[in-house]
Amino acid sequence: MVFPGHFSTGCMLCRRRKVKCDEAKPTCKRCFTYGKPCPGYTDEFSFKHTRARSNNKHTLSPSSDKRSLCTQPKEDYVLSPSHTAPITNRIAIARPPDPCYDELSLCYFVRRFVSPDDGDGLPGHFSFLPGIFDHHNKGLLETATLSVSQLAAYHQFGKEELRTQSLQNYGSVIRRLQEIIKSGEQIDDDKVIATILLLCTYKDISGEGLGDSSEHAPGLFYLIERRGPEQIGTRRGAELFLLALLRLQIHSFLHEDAKYSDPGSIATLMSVFDPLFRALSMMSQTISLRIRLLRLVELGRQNDQVSSPASSIESSIDPREEQLLLLECFEMIDKFYVWDNEASLYWQRIFEGRGVPTGLGQMSSSTTHYDAETACIIILVRSARLILLLTMLLYHGELHVVKGTQGDSYDDLWTECKPVLESDVSKTIEDMLAAVPYALGDIDVNGKPTTMSYDGAAAIMIVHSIRLISCCAYATPAQLGRADIILKRMNSAIGIRSAVGWTVGGTFGMGLGMGRFF
Repeated sequence: MVFPGHFSTGCMLCRRRKVKCDEAKPTCKRCFTYGKPCPGYTDEFSFKHTRARSNNKHTLSPSSDKRSLCTQPKEDYVLSPSHTAPITNRIAIARPPDPCYDELSLCYFVRRFVSPDDGDGLPGHFSFLPGIFDHHNKGLLETATLSVSQLAAYHQFGKEELRTQSLQNYGSVIRRLQEIIKSGEQIDDDKVIATILLLCTYKDISGEGLGDSSEHAPGLFYLIERRGPEQIGTRRGAELFLLALLRLQIHSFLHEDAKYSDPGSIATLMSVFDPLFRALSMMSQTISLRIRLLRLVELGRQNDQVSSPASSIESSIDPREEQLLLLECFEMIDKFYVWDNEASLYWQRIFEGRGVPTGLGQMSSSTTHYDAETACIIILVRSARLILLLTMLLYHGELHVVKGTQGDSYDDLWTECKPVLESDVSKTIEDMLAAVPYALGDIDVNGKPTTMSYDGAAAIMIVHSIRLISCCAYATPAQLGRADIILKRMNSAIGIRSAVGWTVGGTFGMGLGMGRFF
């Protein structure tokens, strides 16, 4: 047969039967007439995600067949040479057309940065996306997905066209999003919130502002607060709320501004019933406590510069208020211990088959296999605990002991507490690092090395927590080295540019001269 100059775009059944197809959708006329299910068309993109693990690294290049990324049936084109040459015994395999970069990008992004939906309600990263993505319509969500997908594919495959198209789509999404928020139309749609979360993911992958998506925080807070508790009425809404709250808490921590940490106090309201929401509420409270303690530190430093050591803090800080604040901090530490026990029971009852959260310092010695989602949650909760412990140690070292305003008995109490806090810091960091191989899918259920296709989904959720370790003054050289290896892997192998670039005393220091504290 002589190649006619183009490939058939008919349905797969008509192509196998070598008959003309009218290409109607969702079923062509021939399949409808003969009562056969129409298998569809190979030129369409659709999300299909499996949890199957592979021992081979994903090393496709842009010139690879796009169908190897999708779960579409694969066909070979076996054709004769051009009609200008005599037909002999030679057989040629015609090269397929250049891959569609849109489809390749989407396939790559979904496979690597979207968690499969296991149906048991434990949140992942964008697990809901395949269910609401409409490949027949290039709407707001679809354009945002394409933008972040093209950027992720650019970091993996290196085609400059992908980066250019990604920037164009990003600008288009920003303009359309501004119009929607201004007009108030569709503002309560899940797709609008998902779009903003995709833009935040864009920041992580691009490394722009080291992943700080502060320009999206006000809009995200407004949308979540506007919807109220109704937001968590569905499984998709609950996952959107979780991802949104994590983004807002990262923003609150980086900018020392707790007003965005819990929109509508939804997490606080639901924390009474659900350990997952209780963890989110505790993370918000931790950020608030940190900010209040840092204000005492800053106020003490300012007074120390203009007054005598004997009277500066005593005249500016209410000792009673200070003691109550410290009491809240120690009570929060106790809440983290309680959460470890309650979460373990909750996981056993609700999330059957998943590894359960352990007590502080037990991750590295545990023989349990942890699924990626549970490991991510453990890392996130531990990172909130780490923030609280480090802030309390900073307060102790920078303000209280130097000034000694509370008397010898109070100083003696702090002297007893400091080794305990430092020990908890070490255990917390060790737990976080021990959970990373499970989060990134490096260990199978038998404890042997393996790989996981969607390691990018976990990396997006925990990257800021590992960055916290890399800037921690109390981390050991070995722990700093492990954190550095993890972040370099996230940058070079997974393509999350925000994983590297923080400097000592940089963003986390917030001008307080903390050195390698954060």
